[in-house]
Amino acid sequence: MAVGQTAYNATLDRLYSYVDYSLVHAGETTSAVFSLARITELLERLGNPQNSFQSIHVAGTKGKGSVCALIYQVLLSAGYRTGMYTSPHLIRFNERFQQNGLMISDEDVVENGNFVMDAIDPHNPASSFDIMTAMAFLYFKKKGIEIAVIETGLGGRLDSTNVLTPIISVITPISLDHTAFLGNTIAEIAGEKAGIIKRGVPVITMQKSGEALTVLKRVAEDREAALTDVTRHYILHGNINDAYSQRIMIARKEDQIESNADSDDSEKAIDLQLGMVGDHQITNAGIAFATLEKMAEMGFDIPIEAIHNGFSQVFWPCRFELINENPRIVLDGAHNLDSITSLIDTIRKVYPGERINLVFGVSEDKPYQAMLEKISSLTEKIILTRSEHPRSLSSQKMAALSKTDHPEVIIAEKLEMAVEMVESCDAKEIIVVTGSLFIAGGFRSIWMKKHPSLAYFKEDKGLE
Repeated sequence: MAVGQTAYNATLDRLYSYVDYSLVHAGETTSAVFSLARITELLERLGNPQNSFQSIHVAGTKGKGSVCALIYQVLLSAGYRTGMYTSPHLIRFNERFQQNGLMISDEDVVENGNFVMDAIDPHNPASSFDIMTAMAFLYFKKKGIEIAVIETGLGGRLDSTNVLTPIISVITPISLDHTAFLGNTIAEIAGEKAGIIKRGVPVITMQKSGEALTVLKRVAEDREAALTDVTRHYILHGNINDAYSQRIMIARKEDQIESNADSDDSEKAIDLQLGMVGDHQITNAGIAFATLEKMAEMGFDIPIEAIHNGFSQVFWPCRFELINENPRIVLDGAHNLDSITSLIDTIRKVYPGERINLVFGVSEDKPYQAMLEKISSLTEKIILTRSEHPRSLSSQKMAALSKTDHPEVIIAEKLEMAVEMVESCDAKEIIVVTGSLFIAGGFRSIWMKKHPSLAYFKEDKGLE
């Protein structure tokens, strides 16, 4: 029986009445508030549903969601009953919980959400993310999920998802981010991410930072967890086809293959089409591929056809996503200096020699001045805006940021105003919307309401 919007909204209101640390300003709390005790007790009250399925646990600073989406899509193509839990959501809460190609229904949000919240000890209240995580585990148990791909929310060691004992731990590239919670150095942050490494559980990682890799290797060795460094074991090449896809070649280094993305002379190199663009997505694809190969070594049936299908069909919005052709509008959730650098590289490869109009909004705890300076060299016009998220850069700081040397900077106090400005752009222009997932997702939500033909996750009825 379908539930009404009132019951759905009431469930989310109840859920968000519990503390949500993602909405807290960086200076208002520390890592000391995080603990696994609450989620552990809550899951025990629910019968430990996380033990009913196998899991892949994914942490890191950049690319977690893309890696999760790739692994999830391949496992679906291989015929496994697969779940995926990610955060944050871009448009609707339901996005966080997906299984067998569908996001959770409103009915299941109401049923599972209230069941979990009814089980909470009032003397030891959970956080909203604890509740969401418990909801995911309970939902996957009820749906008979065989394997779930689980993304950490923040960090790793004290993240609510770290009650899992996965079959593989995956750690994507680490850079400076959430320093108020995770530490001020790469080594400190890597130590927090390494907290997901379990004794005897294989680890897959790929790091640009030697400092991060050193920390991960040390923790893996201490816990007798075999670590696969993708950079050491694989050769990765890619050529962008267009704004929607790229061709990548993946080969094992020990095969002694001279892999070249422009040639097909190697029978052992895997030639794949990837439904996401950019060098950072080649990295993410390499991590996902290595994880899937490790699963195959463990006895999972993952035919190469499933990898071809999964990589080409993957859909992960707001990751260099072209949502409109005339004018060309690209959404990207780049939210720190490293990801902005990757975005610039992708823009130059997809649109060589062209300049862009930039819609930029950012959270207050990011290096927003450096981020804007980095990308402004490509821009004709900059539109500064803000999302509705509490940590979005204030209007006052946005006004100060507008006093840049760039010749044309406009402030749009609300994201709706930025969308209207973009709609008035010439059909030949390129507009890139970036700075945070909340900006990219918020823009997409507004655009979808005006342009309902824009694709969304399957089975969502919330925008009709």
